[in-house]
Amino acid sequence: MTIKDPIKNRITARFNKKKLTDNIGLKIVALVVAILLWYVVVNITDPIITQTYKNVHVKILNPEVITDQGNTLQVVDDSALIPTVTVKAPRTIIQELGSNVDTIVATADMNKLLNDGTSVPIECTVSKYAEKIESIRPSIDYVQVSIEKKRIIQLPISVTTSGEVESGYIVGDKVSNQNQLRVSGPQSVVERVKTAFADVSVGGFTGNISTMADIVLYDEEGEPVPMDSLELNIDTVRVDVEILATKKVPIYYSMIGIPAEGYGVTGEIECTPEVVTIAGEKSKIDNISSVKIPGEELNVTGQTDNLVTNVDIQDYLPEGIRLADPGSYSGKVTLKAYIEPYEESTITINTKDIVYKSVPFGFEAEMADYMDKAEIKITGLKQDIEKLGSSNIVGVIDFGDYALLNNITEFEEGVYNCVLTPELPEGIRASSTVLIQIRLKKNEE
Repeated sequence: MTIKDPIKNRITARFNKKKLTDNIGLKIVALVVAILLWYVVVNITDPIITQTYKNVHVKILNPEVITDQGNTLQVVDDSALIPTVTVKAPRTIIQELGSNVDTIVATADMNKLLNDGTSVPIECTVSKYAEKIESIRPSIDYVQVSIEKKRIIQLPISVTTSGEVESGYIVGDKVSNQNQLRVSGPQSVVERVKTAFADVSVGGFTGNISTMADIVLYDEEGEPVPMDSLELNIDTVRVDVEILATKKVPIYYSMIGIPAEGYGVTGEIECTPEVVTIAGEKSKIDNISSVKIPGEELNVTGQTDNLVTNVDIQDYLPEGIRLADPGSYSGKVTLKAYIEPYEESTITINTKDIVYKSVPFGFEAEMADYMDKAEIKITGLKQDIEKLGSSNIVGVIDFGDYALLNNITEFEEGVYNCVLTPELPEGIRASSTVLIQIRLKKNEE
């Protein structure tokens, strides 16, 4: 038994191998025919399969049902975007439809708004072969809407700038081609809107800017108001922004007039501020070295006390030039002229130092009655009188003046009562007259 089994096994293996290889060509043909037959059967039966479409947009139908009643209609929370729509149909139809999301036609008819006033049923179909579709299932069934009373307001458009211009330059006038904005939308949103701005970035500019700027709305706290539910009659405005060069220049001033009798100006004038910053086109301000205030602005005529006057420096800026920062500086310049009453004092003149002027030709002058000193009263401001100190003041006798005052054309020998005139600094005058007898005698030489 043990000896025969191996022989039997070898015979069986040889037989099986021969059986598998017999008619091999026929068997291959049979296999191919079977596959083709399966393929034909499958195509004839056309099995049902599914196709998923993502992010399908829902079209709102008949919105005028709401809007014609003076209301606004807004979709809530992106509910008009269906995450997925599953289509079940024969495989050949699915192949024809393809994978393009536009194949799905999703609508929400406002005529079918539910009683809750916020839900609208979604209806889905396909762009073709609709009658061959077994089912269409969206992942959400309703569009959620918000319906509010519509409100319209009108606002001024303010132009702002952001960023920093180049050093030595400032932002000048900001003008938009439209200054009014109409805003409409849900009442609750429109009521939040308080201001409208169009902002222009000026960073690094040294020349004028002309550009289109977006309009942004803000609430009472200065926070932006979302505009997706609002309608604006314009979204942008053209804005022209001046970029001006700046320069610091001193203020020059003058004074006219004479104070009241018995008063004088000290010569001290205060100017606050003494320097202003001007702005304008660079070619213009390069030619300006100062701003001059005329004397008419500081007229001390008849004054008995310090004169203080405020001057609008803008009135004296050249054409096309302005103050660099009118927002923080009003442009007012304060001028103060100091005025004090005159004081009297007495000075002493040494007669030996008298200077004789315009002595007639051929004569010499000398005192007729010798006196060593002469006292004269003077009037002037305290500060000027104090400056005289104890310095010697020269007295002058001028025969030219004497001749004019007394209508003399020719002098003779004799004694003349002459006015002794002290040589005083500006601002001080003699308030008394001292006469000295002076003898003219022929010059023996």
